Amino acid sequence: MGGGEFEEYRRVITRIAGEAAGLLRDLACEEKYVEVVSGETMRADIESESYIIDALKAEGLGGRVVTEERGVVELGRAGPTFIVDPLDGSTNYKACIPWSSVSIAVVPEGSRRLRDVAAGVVAPVFYGPYISFTRGGGCYEGASRVRPRERPLEVVYVYVEHPEAAEGLARLTRGLGGLKVRSLGSAALEMAYTALGRGLLFLDLRSRLRNVDIAAALGITIECGGEAVNYNGDPLDSGVDSVKRVGTVISSLRPGILKEALSILRG
Repeated sequence: MGGGEFEEYRRVITRIAGEAAGLLRDLACEEKYVEVVSGETMRADIESESYIIDALKAEGLGGRVVTEERGVVELGRAGPTFIVDPLDGSTNYKACIPWSSVSIAVVPEGSRRLRDVAAGVVAPVFYGPYISFTRGGGCYEGASRVRPRERPLEVVYVYVEHPEAAEGLARLTRGLGGLKVRSLGSAALEMAYTALGRGLLFLDLRSRLRNVDIAAALGITIECGGEAVNYNGDPLDSGVDSVKRVGTVISSLRPGILKEALSILRG
């Protein structure tokens, strides 16, 4: 793809993710496509994933696709790793709630770590411009390069399941004060919005997130000047050769807030 290969990858995957989001929008609220075909996988997940893989092949791209439903799909020749979540926010989608997304990230050929992601996009299915990035090339909203808000909104996006995590959240809201808590149902979107300063913190304390769930949003976070860590405060990372669990995810544009939040959460 030449000297600006990762910027070109960003443009290609942004178009493909947008087309997949449009497909999901067209299929939304139809009983046939919210039918569960296995585990938690709906027919809509399969349709979106198939569209993305076929579109990458149609572009003549090499490498491999690591994706939620099929695992690993080889594209036939050498190239980067594409990390794909064909539908984030499946519960919302199944309930006809308009908040979900499609995400695609690109890890360079020869790289094996999630933090090496060099381009990515999170595309809302129902509303709003796509959020994307190129490593060293900035963050984008739609076609425009953007900077995060200088003063992030006092909002924390949070996912908890266990009582201990809920107790930690209660300590956090008391300790930081003035926070508005939201849990909207598409972790990739909320993590990306936090990277743009539309939230102070993103917290997923369920220890369930995988590399496919947050690869693009992690890249956006880092490129926008933020950081994402696990419960131990270690920089977020995993392998990319297959679908792998990442675990707890905490991100923010402000390192001091991130450190303070970890201290409060851990009691």
